[in-house]
Amino acid sequence: MKLAAKLAATVLLGALPSLVLADPKPRSAKPASPQRIAGIYAGKTDIWAEGCGGGIYYAPNQQARAWCGENSESLGAGEWTIDPQGRVCHQLSWYWPNGDQAGKSLGEQTCISHVVDRWGTVWRSWPNDPEWWPLAGKNSGIKKYSGMKKGYKFQSNVLGARSKLGL
Repeated sequence: MKLAAKLAATVLLGALPSLVLADPKPRSAKPASPQRIAGIYAGKTDIWAEGCGGGIYYAPNQQARAWCGENSESLGAGEWTIDPQGRVCHQLSWYWPNGDQAGKSLGEQTCISHVVDRWGTVWRSWPNDPEWWPLAGKNSGIKKYSGMKKGYKFQSNVLGARSKLGL
């Protein structure tokens, strides 16, 4: 399997939280507003629960950067958007060492769906996953923006990989 495909698979699988917290889509759910979703994602790193020991940073300027500890000399760079249905979509180009220059491959666009239940809890679901994961809630007892950490947690790792790749 090509390195880019491995990285993309690791990113998608690493983003899935533990199955213990998953639920079916709440019956009372409606699409989350883009403004609410932007408040949850902008300026935060989504730490991947399993797999590679990394995550993806959603910059306030719509840039996205990803890094995976298992492939520490590689990185993902691209943009993220929020559509009117409350889906966060990102598409990353993956860069990795390839001789004396960087290899590059455009990954597939990934869109994460978001809904809000009648109690104000935000839930998210990854592509082709029937399960919904609680992300944040007003009165739900869920830690605010669970899985999301304020700031660019892997910035030094991304900058180091970028420097090694000559980007």
